[in-house]
Amino acid sequence: MWRRTLFSSLFLLVFLAIGGGRVLAQETSGQGLEYQNPSVIIPVDLSGAMNRFNIVVADFLNPKGLDKAGGEALVLNRRLSDNLDLTGLFRLVDPRASLEADPRAGLTDGPQIDYAPWAKLGTNFIIKGTAQFSGSRLSLELRLFNVASGQQMLAKRLSGATKDGRAMINRFTNEVLLAITGIPGVFGTKIIYVSGTRAEKSVAVTELGSDEAKILAGFRGGPSTQPTLGPGDKTAWIHLNGKKWELLVDGRVIYSGEPVIAPAFTPGGVVVAGLSGRTSTNLAMFEGRTPRVISRGGGIEISPSFAPDGRMAYVSDQGGAPGIYVAQGPGSPGVRLSPGGKSTDPAWSPKGDKIAFVVGERDIAVINPDGSGYARLTGGQGRNLHPSFSPDGRMIVFSSDRGGREQLYVMAANGDRQRVLSPALPGAQTLPSWSPVLPDLNN
Repeated sequence: MWRRTLFSSLFLLVFLAIGGGRVLAQETSGQGLEYQNPSVIIPVDLSGAMNRFNIVVADFLNPKGLDKAGGEALVLNRRLSDNLDLTGLFRLVDPRASLEADPRAGLTDGPQIDYAPWAKLGTNFIIKGTAQFSGSRLSLELRLFNVASGQQMLAKRLSGATKDGRAMINRFTNEVLLAITGIPGVFGTKIIYVSGTRAEKSVAVTELGSDEAKILAGFRGGPSTQPTLGPGDKTAWIHLNGKKWELLVDGRVIYSGEPVIAPAFTPGGVVVAGLSGRTSTNLAMFEGRTPRVISRGGGIEISPSFAPDGRMAYVSDQGGAPGIYVAQGPGSPGVRLSPGGKSTDPAWSPKGDKIAFVVGERDIAVINPDGSGYARLTGGQGRNLHPSFSPDGRMIVFSSDRGGREQLYVMAANGDRQRVLSPALPGAQTLPSWSPVLPDLNN
């Protein structure tokens, strides 16, 4: 009897908490999922405080003259600056601080850059570019320079529809990060989340480097919530349709019936979620017509998250307070990983070397899969919930109410540089999940 009462109470807490044109480019370099660059400038160490390097993003010029390229180009210029700032790797230097004689220095048909004034300011990198608008078409010439070596590191000519300007800037940002760190950026990758109040939850998706979102599933007789992204940017979420719980994958209902909680994709693209019975909630695999239960702890087991090699982290109350457990795979016995107290919302890093989770329903922490390396990343800044790693492992998205309303925030994987993902996104934003798919620099 006590077990059923405990289950009912915990389940209620869980339920309340969960509540077109193609860009054309020249000078592209093909890259796979592994990146090796012997001339890496910034060694990215996510275990400690990261160095921040000073970078200048000069105003984009009109290729036909010395004038600035205009209002539309200014928007793209600011987007590039915001992207670089968002990574936490850079400190932006005001381009007006230098006494450079010719703003066209370093660009096509321009003189060579005089690096001395920039070096005196402590500048490490310079980005310069031109922007030309012709009807509905846009052409960008963008270049990255290393002040210490006095050399150009990257040159790109990007062209396409004017409406795709943001995508061009995101792509260039990714290539800048590849040139400097040896790993491309993840701008343009998807983040799915819940938008709206508890009464009317919808599933929305945005991109890193965007101020806009698209509603994937609205309030249709009940909330759409608990979204996740998987291999190939597959989507899954839960919809409460009257009294029936529905699990949808790519917008199609694959299960309808008893309460289903917190879905996640395995590396192979199969959905695993908590499935509630009369006295317990167990993890189940949703493939085929009937869910296959893969855990029978007798209490509550929810919130799976998978490492690339198939190891599974999840939440279980088998030790009393809910905690993070790790199993070698679905159906294998789990071992408690998190320290004492209540721990929820596990999220495995894409390399499988870290697990982020929530402690005490307020703060985000990370731990190694062997139990070592425990560290809190947030503290004293409101409620911080539901972490999810970027596909390169360098950033974490999470929700926080520290600013007076629930919004999506991002931070470096070691907790540095915590800031709002996009101030322009409307309404409450919760339960984010970052796509595991790396951007393709060839498209």
